[in-house]
Amino acid sequence: MQLEKFLTAAEAIVGCDNVSREPTSGAPEGLDGSVAYGDPFPLSRPHRPGPAVRPDTVDQVRELVRAANRFEVPMWTVSRGKNLGYGGSAPVVDRNVILDLHRMNKIIEINEEYAYAIVEPGVTFIQLYEEIKKRKLNLWISVPAIGWGSVVGNTLERGIGYTQDAAHYKHQCGMEVVLPDGDLLRTGMGVVEDSKVWPLYSGGFGPGLDGLFFQSNYGIVTKMGIQFSPAPEAYTRILVEVPEEQDLAPLVGTMTDLMRRRIVANPPQLYGRMTLIIGAARRDPEIAKILGEHGNFARHIPQDLISKVSTILGLPAWCAGFALYGPPEAQAGLLEAVKRRFKQVKGAKVTHETFNAVPGEYLRSEDVTQDFLPQSGVPSIDHALAFSSKEDGLWHNCYSPVLPPSGRELYEWYVRAKKITEDHDLNFLADFHVFDRYIISINLIMFHPSAKARLHDVQYALMEDSKKLGYLEYRTHVSFMDATAAHQTFNNGAFGRFTTMLKDTIDPNGILSPGKQGIWNSTAKLARLGLEEK
Repeated sequence: MQLEKFLTAAEAIVGCDNVSREPTSGAPEGLDGSVAYGDPFPLSRPHRPGPAVRPDTVDQVRELVRAANRFEVPMWTVSRGKNLGYGGSAPVVDRNVILDLHRMNKIIEINEEYAYAIVEPGVTFIQLYEEIKKRKLNLWISVPAIGWGSVVGNTLERGIGYTQDAAHYKHQCGMEVVLPDGDLLRTGMGVVEDSKVWPLYSGGFGPGLDGLFFQSNYGIVTKMGIQFSPAPEAYTRILVEVPEEQDLAPLVGTMTDLMRRRIVANPPQLYGRMTLIIGAARRDPEIAKILGEHGNFARHIPQDLISKVSTILGLPAWCAGFALYGPPEAQAGLLEAVKRRFKQVKGAKVTHETFNAVPGEYLRSEDVTQDFLPQSGVPSIDHALAFSSKEDGLWHNCYSPVLPPSGRELYEWYVRAKKITEDHDLNFLADFHVFDRYIISINLIMFHPSAKARLHDVQYALMEDSKKLGYLEYRTHVSFMDATAAHQTFNNGAFGRFTTMLKDTIDPNGILSPGKQGIWNSTAKLARLGLEEK
């Protein structure tokens, strides 16, 4: 009854066309042309979306939040809901209303001189790139592997790109946030009316509040400043290959040292034979024929088949892609430094390609021949084409712990995690993002839908093993948010007590995204544990 009252109020706020009573329509187009809400790769324990509401202004968001409080109807917020491998637009709590912000798609400002933009949550990486291209601005943005996602949503989830500005959350500057009571807040220098430095200086005066809204349910971000890099005069992409699995340790150690010394500025992406084999099977029917029944990823591909395909194609054990950006004079010296350092890694093969702007001009992203990694800031949806949400498609789930930046720890974890994955009859695909002082070590588990029942067991096994090593995920699927949060054990769970206290204080009705990242109101947490107070 309360839900019906809320939906009637929502129709008055956003219009009947922007309220979906059922989650089967209204979302931005996704895999296979679907416009339904939910997880395109649902695991064995579904998180089904409820109705959806789609505001297109900040005032509408505020009114919806007030109505949700009035009728005590929780809403699960998504910017666009394209979080593949982590749950898409599916809520933690079954049948929660989806607050879909994709219609809020205004680019408020792009500043070429200072290299920033202010955007609403519905703005995609593709949209921002196309606008920069249309205006012929000398700017390179950082984009993730699939460009149809929200700039704001990706940044709030601490998503990753491939240019010098790849750690998107570190390049956010200033937010506008609707709070759980419908009030409106601006962070940083946005506290000043008509501030001219809101997207330039993130510190502000007093406590920094921006961090409270990353991966949380404390507010709804309706505007964000994001900084990126001026277009370079020259760009060199580099690929390093090593022949043996154990070469991972010296390869990573060399890369992270080069990054700490500011020789390499963007985070290398590191991937292994399995990624190359998948790509080859999609392009070459003969390789697909060799894989045979294992090509649909319903089961673990035997090592003898992996070795056979690797020998036929001459595949390395590991590939690392990264780039150099800057004036041509600097590029030449940096490239020589990179090549000299990798001579110390046994068997390393270094290839590179340089693109130079016309003298006196800057290089635009579209002038660079694109490759496997969007290191020049050109977004696409090519990587999404490998997947299908259909019952005979290819699905994936991400297990994403953060590790120290030496190759020693990464190799130790990789060997253990690979064995755990294969023991569950699944395939480990390395998708490692290498930063100067940490590595986001994604086990990109691709699987046939018939294997989805094994995903929970392998996830929990990986979590327990990583816990023994002192590691935690930086991001997780909605099915595992509570379990991941349970590993925040310092001082008997002080972090969880604090996040619950904040939730109780600013969102006492539990209206915004209950359970996101394991954050609940105290009464909801007790109920979820089956420990309701008498």
